[in-house]
Amino acid sequence: MGNRNVFYTIIVGLVVMWCASCERDHLFYETLERPTVVLDVDWSRTAFWPESKAYDTRNVLNGVTIFAFDSATHRMVRELPPDANWQSPRLNLDPGTYDLVVINDSRQELPTIFFNMEERFQYFTASVKSDTVYTDHPDYLAVSSVRNLRIQPPLTHYYPDRPDEYYEDFVARQVSTVQHAVTKRINVQVYVKGMNYCKGMQRSYITGLAKSVNLVTRKPSKEEAVYGFNLVNREFRSSDYTEAVLTQSFNCFGFNEHKIGTGDKFELTINFVLVDNSIHTVEADVTDQFEQWYEEHKVDIGIDLDLDIDVNMEVDLPPAVEEPEEAGGMTPETVPWNDIIQEIIL
Repeated sequence: MGNRNVFYTIIVGLVVMWCASCERDHLFYETLERPTVVLDVDWSRTAFWPESKAYDTRNVLNGVTIFAFDSATHRMVRELPPDANWQSPRLNLDPGTYDLVVINDSRQELPTIFFNMEERFQYFTASVKSDTVYTDHPDYLAVSSVRNLRIQPPLTHYYPDRPDEYYEDFVARQVSTVQHAVTKRINVQVYVKGMNYCKGMQRSYITGLAKSVNLVTRKPSKEEAVYGFNLVNREFRSSDYTEAVLTQSFNCFGFNEHKIGTGDKFELTINFVLVDNSIHTVEADVTDQFEQWYEEHKVDIGIDLDLDIDVNMEVDLPPAVEEPEEAGGMTPETVPWNDIIQEIIL
């Protein structure tokens, strides 16, 4: 009788253990919760902000691109795919500590700007590729940086009635960052007397502007490039069409502020094609205008306002007589006029 009770006790214990183990497997599953970081990106100091005076409906913001650098080695580890959510992009990165550089749009949407992907974080730059920049002057670029951002490893939890290897993302942290423009807009305006002697333009040039900019410090480089542009926007200012204002605007990486007062020059070269097919070249030292701009805005530069640089000059063209075109003759290449506004004073 005693042996039978012991046998029954063993059987009941095994059944209870079997039921309990099956019930545990049914109730609890291992789940990984991945903490993600969301950036809160402020664009109010850039031309992408609708309330900005430089806002252009033809150049709207399409998204953000984020470059992630390892905080220990300062090497780039990943370029995140462009995120259309330009106000609050999520960072899908492996656990670790990162330094980030955030730019507008994708690199494909900024074809005139070269990013050196091999540079370390503190030297990461945007630049133009050649020493002389023609029609491919830089696009508008705004940037910010975030340092020592830690991405936590996933958290393991057990939940009932969830499939195995279930992943759940949750916002663990929100980091604010402010975008600042690292390109400057140069507005060239030339008042011309004797416009009736001019049939068109060849390319104009300006020297003294930076070739690249550091995307972390936002400082233009000491290395310079020559920027070429077409001065073809024409606005007449007299009833006999003899006086006009020529204008053009383009983006550059600004200029090295330390060159102000050192004797280095900013020079503007304008090439007019006269009606007799001769080239009339005007060269002007516009250094004083850059120095004046810097003196007026050096306090504003410290707070990173998106400021334009205006360059103005006056030109008197020499008289010329239109020559009849002869077969086989050589005619200098000209850029067609772009008459967007005509204000004729009567």
